[in-house]
Amino acid sequence: MAGSITAVQADSTPQPAATNSAAYQAALAQYQIDMMKYRIELIKIAITNRAAMDKYNADWQIAVAKYYADWKVAIEQYQALRAAYEAKVVPAVAARKAAVTKADADFLAAIGVAGVTSVQLEAAVKAHNTAMDAASDAFKAAVATFGAEPVKPIKPAELTKPPLPTKGVAPVKPVAPGKPAKVEKSEDKKKPEDKKKP
Repeated sequence: MAGSITAVQADSTPQPAATNSAAYQAALAQYQIDMMKYRIELIKIAITNRAAMDKYNADWQIAVAKYYADWKVAIEQYQALRAAYEAKVVPAVAARKAAVTKADADFLAAIGVAGVTSVQLEAAVKAHNTAMDAASDAFKAAVATFGAEPVKPIKPAELTKPPLPTKGVAPVKPVAPGKPAKVEKSEDKKKPEDKKKP
């Protein structure tokens, strides 16, 4: 007796609900919107950061220029005052030099006389010392009328560069939604007929 048994195995893979696909599409659309916002925000932050850095550099250049400009003004004022002061001192220096030169010449002449006595030598020394003191006192008195010497300004401490501006915080990057399970198609599998011998 010949008989055959045919067994058909049906696909047991569960089909995702239509609502799952629709939910994914909605989530994907929202993700794309969020990604666009994210990219826009990144560009805006970059623009803000560049503007802050440009201002930082400009402010620093202004501070440096002012620092050196102020120092230049101060040192030029000092140099002008110093030149005026020295111009007053020059005649006094010349007068002292002339007095000293004369005192030296008088002394050498006094001790160079033939047959000079010790008394004369002592008088020559005393006269030279007196002339030298007089020259020094005259110079000091003249300088005193000029007032105090100009004082060189102290260069201010070097500038300290301020800290860099704080950069904007990047937003959190959106996360793409998970894809729904892929539906796999499968064909019915048929078992071959079992043939029995009669």
